[in-house]
Amino acid sequence: MASRGKGQGWAHWAASGLAVGLCGLGLLSLFYRDFAEGWQPVPASWPDRAMLATGSGLILLASGVMLFVRRTRAWGALLAAAFVGLWALVLHLPGAFARPLALSGWQSVAETLAIALGAFLAGREGKTGGLERIAVAAMGVCFVVFGLSHFAYAGFTTSMVPAWLPARLQLTYFTGAVHVLAGLAVIFGVRRTWAAAAEALMMTAFVLLVHVPRAAAHPTDRMEATGLFIAVTLCSAVWSLAASRAAAKG
Repeated sequence: MASRGKGQGWAHWAASGLAVGLCGLGLLSLFYRDFAEGWQPVPASWPDRAMLATGSGLILLASGVMLFVRRTRAWGALLAAAFVGLWALVLHLPGAFARPLALSGWQSVAETLAIALGAFLAGREGKTGGLERIAVAAMGVCFVVFGLSHFAYAGFTTSMVPAWLPARLQLTYFTGAVHVLAGLAVIFGVRRTWAAAAEALMMTAFVLLVHVPRAAAHPTDRMEATGLFIAVTLCSAVWSLAASRAAAKG
């Protein structure tokens, strides 16, 4: 009973984090009348682009608000899962297939897909069926991609590590290894909940040590604000995995 209560507590905070991240992204889209920089690479040639971006912002904001309310949480989570899943399929996957050996494309797919899958699990709280198990394993694959990206782009990743931390390159390799090991544990069902919690804790550290200070130092920088809300959403999606009964049954 205590374990179940802890899982429900994690699920609540994960849903709240998803709500904060999605609302933030939605408000940015509405304010700038544009899509999320980097994470929604909508071509500039699309007709009525500003109107579509406004619609995107409204969907993100609506899903976030629905996630805040317990009665509508499942619907908000599934709306977010479907919408962000479209980013992965329509906006990122074609580019990844066009350059299959470029890990950066698959990193973009993995980031958006992990958010969508985490939101799906948040909306299916308590369910342990086949779709939930597929979502759990797919999130594990995303973690492996994150880790491989740390090794492939070690220079860029190290540049994101706060300058006051020692052994920054070694930290890049260490966190990359944690991503990979957590992902493999989730895929193969080896203490999935603990692996997901370790991944979530590490991503929470990224939010607190990297994204919050950068956004605070550059309060008018739209890219930094977008990166912060994406990081919060992604981190919360991983907490949804850690809280999922489908992962616990692994």
